[in-house]
Amino acid sequence: MTTEDPKNDRDPKKVSGLRQLGLLSSIPFILALAPIVGYVIGHALDRHFRTGPWLSIILLLLGFVAGVRESIKIVKLSQQED
Repeated sequence: MTTEDPKNDRDPKKVSGLRQLGLLSSIPFILALAPIVGYVIGHALDRHFRTGPWLSIILLLLGFVAGVRESIKIVKLSQQED
């Protein structure tokens, strides 16, 4: 007779309730920090290369895109059934 451990039956792709809460609560931080980091890096590059606001604007927009993409990935992950 074999006894199976119920913990081993868990699918690693499924998300528990507390983990889902943790994932979803990180979305506002990602949406806020990604554009800020993009702008700061762009501003530093603008100062170094003397390109005006262009790199700041481009990296700010890329930060927005990256934040939204990561948020969508987190939402999709959190919607997987327990």
